[in-house]
Amino acid sequence: MKKLLVPLMLVATPFVTLAEATTDFHPLDANQDGFISLEEAKTDSALSEKFFLLDFNGDGLLSTEELAASDTIQPEEESEE
Repeated sequence: MKKLLVPLMLVATPFVTLAEATTDFHPLDANQDGFISLEEAKTDSALSEKFFLLDFNGDGLLSTEELAASDTIQPEEESEE
């Protein structure tokens, strides 16, 4: 029986780690799926304004990588008239 448990533990461990990682993704990730949807982003006006600019792959969700890019994107300056 011990011979069966050790390989099973080794296989199951990465999935537990992945599940734990997605729960701490971002406070706006209400459903804890590891992404921020447009609905979730609407609770933050600054993020919702640039949501489509950050959604590089156009899937309607912000991933960790896409959200990290928000720090490098500068807001457009308003032109003076």
